[in-house]
Amino acid sequence: MIELIGVIALIVMSLLFVVKGADFLVDGAVDTAKWLKVSPILIGLTIVAIGTSLPELVISLFAAIGGSPDLSFGNIIGSNSFNLAVIIGISALIFPLTITLTTLTYQVPFLVISSLLIVILGNDLYIFQRNAFTLGRFDGLILLGAFAIFSYYIFLSARKDMRANRAKNIRGQNSFWKNLAFIVGGFAGLILGAKVFTYAAVKLATIAGLSEAFIGLTIAAVGTSLPELVTSVVAVCKKQSGIAVGDIIGSNIFNVLFVLGITGLIHPLTISNSLIAIDGMVLVFISLLFLYFAARYQNISRWEGGILLTSYLIYFAFLMYRL
Repeated sequence: MIELIGVIALIVMSLLFVVKGADFLVDGAVDTAKWLKVSPILIGLTIVAIGTSLPELVISLFAAIGGSPDLSFGNIIGSNSFNLAVIIGISALIFPLTITLTTLTYQVPFLVISSLLIVILGNDLYIFQRNAFTLGRFDGLILLGAFAIFSYYIFLSARKDMRANRAKNIRGQNSFWKNLAFIVGGFAGLILGAKVFTYAAVKLATIAGLSEAFIGLTIAAVGTSLPELVTSVVAVCKKQSGIAVGDIIGSNIFNVLFVLGITGLIHPLTISNSLIAIDGMVLVFISLLFLYFAARYQNISRWEGGILLTSYLIYFAFLMYRL
């Protein structure tokens, strides 16, 4: 009983760190976008996305090295599904999300391609007639190569924004160093909170005797996605939907192309069949559903957000049934 109370206290404390960290991060990111003369969505796709994805990087890499490939791979699949279905869904329910033409034309297709890549590269069982689903070093190199292409696109977009806004007298409210302190402090709160939350949640799940795959797809995924969740909700409440959308798209792309790429390169993964055949395809379905909604009217309405959220609840019910 005392141990249970201690775990609950850790979860509450972690949530406080995450919420305050997100508040600092969004304020610093918005003001930094003004200083750099780039759009908020570019800041969301880069600084915010990479920072909020650090928990996924740490957990997936160390889980793979520690001999828990299902936890490593399941964390990325589960986190990306949660990001698109739950975080975008909740954000859209609070305030409909605008999807710019540039985002729809370039960034969203990259998101879908990255989701497809994770299924294709993991399907060695059928494609290369191997005896297991694996993500090896060659697969890791392919993912990292795709990440390099995406990074180059972001660089070109940022340079274009800077040139277009060079003549405009746009300045942030805070000094550059104050914004940097906000961003670093925000990241620290997010990462510390996510780490404590995940530790407490996984401890409970382990005591309950749950599988590595289930922990990765649900508890670890939700824990490592807390930074994205709170950052996106705070951004939407501050009328900064560009940061919210950019954070989720950028985080999902970073999780697959960089986190899984570097993990596969350092420590090849042998993955449970269901993680590719079922959970991987669920991620592809949610990605295509997001693309469809975004392409219809260049926004995610409240009812579309509700559909995304409902799709995850159905998937979660299936995961519980599969236990």
